[in-house]
Amino acid sequence: MSDQSRTAVMGRSLKGLYYLTLTALIFSGFGQMPIFKRYYLADVPGLAWTADFYVTLVIHYLAAAVFLGLTFYYLLYSWRVSRPWPPEGAWSWIKGLSFLALIATGAILAMRNLPWLVFPKGLVIISALTHVSATMLFLLGAVVFLFLRPRAGRVG
Repeated sequence: MSDQSRTAVMGRSLKGLYYLTLTALIFSGFGQMPIFKRYYLADVPGLAWTADFYVTLVIHYLAAAVFLGLTFYYLLYSWRVSRPWPPEGAWSWIKGLSFLALIATGAILAMRNLPWLVFPKGLVIISALTHVSATMLFLLGAVVFLFLRPRAGRVG
């Protein structure tokens, strides 16, 4: 296997891991809100675990760790190959700013669970609202990008 094809395979596998991680983060993040039990998703056979707050919390934290690793890998790789940062385009800005907000607010929300750290109630509320808003901004941007991006072979 040549170096070029090995890089392409590694790129595809990392992209697949990235999409799987985002799916796990979104699913487990919504699981932190009690909507799976309320809207009977937890009643579907095999999905009762979705109503357990601690199970979805562990999934969310594990997926967040993988997401942080992939994010830092991408930033270091971009720096190493001298790619411009930030990338051009509106979607790149939306994604970059929402990821920055998600990482910062997620760190605050995770650290508030440590027994020796006490944050003001207002900071926790603002962090939670910003975390959810950044998620919605990212999801809205992803949907808009999927429908409005130019596609190869498209006429007109």
